[in-house]
Amino acid sequence: GTMGQKIALQCARYGYDVVAYDPVAKSLENAKQRIPALADELVAKQEMTREAADAALSRIAYTSNPEDGADADLLSESVFEDVELKKKVFSQLNQICEPKTIFTTNSSTLLPSMYAEATGRPAQFAAFHFLGVIDHKLVDIMPHAVTSPETVELLVDFAKTINQVPL
Repeated sequence: GTMGQKIALQCARYGYDVVAYDPVAKSLENAKQRIPALADELVAKQEMTREAADAALSRIAYTSNPEDGADADLLSESVFEDVELKKKVFSQLNQICEPKTIFTTNSSTLLPSMYAEATGRPAQFAAFHFLGVIDHKLVDIMPHAVTSPETVELLVDFAKTINQVPL
């Protein structure tokens, strides 16, 4: 979706390799069109140089195979605001991702505690909700009762590296 695309570009813009995953072919094709268009908008606004945009775009891989992101350090989920769907997605990704992977949700309306257990790694899970990503530089970091202090600290530091202000 729109937020996931902006998150992918923002992370790539600040030097991170990104794997944009969507199991729906049409949605993945949309992302392949929309993310470069977002980069073009930033270039037109003189918020990025063409060279920086091209470099960021080169750091984004698109896939419909979740195993392509199995060794990610951080996973950002942006599916529909449906608790059961989020539980299903996190449960599946927990089976694939390395134990080191921190799981985050971009949920704006659901509490992370509603599906933390389904992640299989509740201590390494928190909401990391972007407020507009590129247009607004704020990100809500919302741990739940079991989120480790180390996870919260890592997310605060990560937010700063992608030019976001952690709240």
